[in-house]
Amino acid sequence: MQHAITRSRVMPVLLMTVGLILGSLTAPATATEGGGDDVDSVRAQAVSTIDYKTGLLTDLKNDNDNADRKAEYDKGISQLIRLRGDAAASDNIDALRSMDAQAHEIYQSTKARAAAVGQTDADKIAEMRKAALDTINYKLGIFREAKAKTANTSHQGIYESSLLDLEALKAAAEKSDDIGALKEMKAQAHKIYDRTKAQIAEAGGDEGAKKEETEKPKEKEKTKAELEAEALAKARRSTLRLIEHKLSIFTHAAEATKNPVVAAVYVDAAKQIAGLVDGAKKAGSVGALRDIDEKVMTIYDDAKDAVSGSHGKPEWQPSEAMIAHVAGISGVIDRLDEFVKSTTDESPDTAAAVAKAADKVRAEIDDVQAAAETGNKLDGSWDDLKTAIHTYRKALANHVVAVTGGPGCVNGWHLPA
Repeated sequence: MQHAITRSRVMPVLLMTVGLILGSLTAPATATEGGGDDVDSVRAQAVSTIDYKTGLLTDLKNDNDNADRKAEYDKGISQLIRLRGDAAASDNIDALRSMDAQAHEIYQSTKARAAAVGQTDADKIAEMRKAALDTINYKLGIFREAKAKTANTSHQGIYESSLLDLEALKAAAEKSDDIGALKEMKAQAHKIYDRTKAQIAEAGGDEGAKKEETEKPKEKEKTKAELEAEALAKARRSTLRLIEHKLSIFTHAAEATKNPVVAAVYVDAAKQIAGLVDGAKKAGSVGALRDIDEKVMTIYDDAKDAVSGSHGKPEWQPSEAMIAHVAGISGVIDRLDEFVKSTTDESPDTAAAVAKAADKVRAEIDDVQAAAETGNKLDGSWDDLKTAIHTYRKALANHVVAVTGGPGCVNGWHLPA
């Protein structure tokens, strides 16, 4: 009898959460290639976005003691609640995608209004200084770690120069009371970061430990033509690697973003960068290849600038779309863990399989987050994450069936009996 009661209790909860994970773990930006025409999936994605933004605003409200700011958060939460009702009742795919984008806009505008409430000039300066220093310190951490890991002396020199520039920028930010100047310093930190990555890509070479040239047998002195050919080949590899990495970043950022307008910007940038491949393969000089490098970085910067307003963050990076997306996946799995653990006694084997699959997803999420900034090995990490998610979905479905008796169908995904 107790078993029957437990089943009746967990059935709606688990089916609801399976529906959540089946909707949210699929790539959200099917709009990037015109797919995703299943109205149930689009509706589930829109509702998931609205719920996520509602949760964020609720957390901000609860962490704030200012009554006027709380009122602004309440306005935004009310807007999202009404939007959720509209989304839940809609069968129009275009309208649902518009509601998904609207949820982002409501969230950003609410945050902006709340942040502006009761701020003195000193508060605004302190907030901007913190934002600038947070960005600078984050970039400093990345370069310190990268410099410590590489044995490539050329790369070490590039990182050291950038670290000095960032340290000088940090010192200036700590002393500045000029909001405009602080904003520029924050933007400058990103420029230093992009410049450094481009220099590293141009320098090429293996990041791993290398033997000194003096340890190698002395080779026959090369002709000028041979040296020029080697330099050209090295520059070509560097340019193609830069193209590959930026193309990977934009491709997966387009998959990760929930805003179809932003996704379209990333897709267009990816197409522009892909269009430079033939030119890089045919370029006959190092100078021509460096011109292509500059074009790649210009496309990258233009795309960043084009979407920064949508996120309310001038310093927004495409990598942040991926990092936020996979962090959301991790959050969903964390919530599902509680439901699975609560039913472990009813099916220990399937619960253990879910736990193992969840650990694999988390490991792959770490790999994606590590690769998102540079694009290096990002394609492989992204594919591995998709595979891990598919395995997790199967394990979770098996556990649901074992606990509830099944069969079932959630969001068009059939759970076998």
